[in-house]
Amino acid sequence: MNSIQITKNAWKKLSQILHKTNHNRGFLYSASSGGCNGFNFELNLLEKKLHNEITQKKFYTMIQNQTTKVYIDPVSEMYLLGTTIDYVSEDFSKGEFESKFKFIINKDTMTSCGCGISFSPKY
Repeated sequence: MNSIQITKNAWKKLSQILHKTNHNRGFLYSASSGGCNGFNFELNLLEKKLHNEITQKKFYTMIQNQTTKVYIDPVSEMYLLGTTIDYVSEDFSKGEFESKFKFIINKDTMTSCGCGISFSPKY
């Protein structure tokens, strides 16, 4: 099974978000139903109540660097395996017209559409 990867640019932006929001609980990476391809990628700041619940339960996978923690929703984890979270900055010369998180799929196990936040697992 492939793990979930987070690029240096994404780690840097996640850390900046925590610093700017004075928030130290981390993020939750999950998948929800919807979107143009069946599921949506979601990356959200953890609210205090959910953070307390997550840290008390041992079945959440956690990815961390020196400053930031990303928890993986256990219900979504099998759908998210093999994905990479990246952050791209606006660069018109490279065709990036906005700064945003990008979710890069494992093309062997899922498909996605042009929106970049919707995907469908290959069964």
